[in-house]
Amino acid sequence: MSIKRMLATAALILPIAVTLIPSQADAQIRRPVRRPVQVRIIKKPSPVRVYTPVQARRRILVPGRWVQTNRGRQWIPARYVYR
Repeated sequence: MSIKRMLATAALILPIAVTLIPSQADAQIRRPVRRPVQVRIIKKPSPVRVYTPVQARRRILVPGRWVQTNRGRQWIPARYVYR
């Protein structure tokens, strides 16, 4: 290659190469890259069923008693009924 040809090639390539070098002005112009935001799925809350605890229910004592059956009398012990 001749020197003239090398100088001509350098003269053509040099302005393009200089424009490709990043500068501080390029850093100020660039906008931040927006990342996609994760979409939250909002679920409808399930209906809350309120159960009355056993301790809070009214406890009624049914006393023990004798019951007449076909086979004779039978003892039924006392128990609590929750209402």
